[in-house]
Amino acid sequence: MLRIAALSFVAATFFLSASAQEQFQCAGATVTIELDTTVPLRSTEGADVILRVERGPRSTILRYSNVDFVGGECDTDANHASRVIYQAVCGGSGCHDLSNWGVLDPESLQALLVPSDDSLEPAIALLGHKPMLKGKRMSVSAEAHRLRLPTP
Repeated sequence: MLRIAALSFVAATFFLSASAQEQFQCAGATVTIELDTTVPLRSTEGADVILRVERGPRSTILRYSNVDFVGGECDTDANHASRVIYQAVCGGSGCHDLSNWGVLDPESLQALLVPSDDSLEPAIALLGHKPMLKGKRMSVSAEAHRLRLPTP
């Protein structure tokens, strides 16, 4: 029995490391940010990113195309309510890498704000502070190449 559990853990660890994904908890919800590895790819520009927030049997799923970097974490607003914050940005010189913030309520699963070139100020208004990711954002291109997806 212990061997089966150990093998299951090793298999799960291998699967998670083989797929490009970030996962964290926020106020009882499970947040997963991952590449869509379905072939053929939907976009000719690269792999799509899927953001999934699950709470029990309910979920909110958002899909982003043509983003170069993505990341998220659990944060709190000025009223101490938990919020999922995430950033999905392109990587070129014309990209608004200080903006492009999204905010979700992990309890209602409602998208309060979706990333756009001018979403920084609305994110500050929702949170009561400037959003900031503590960790590195995932490079969509690097992860797509690591997974050997047919990307440009």
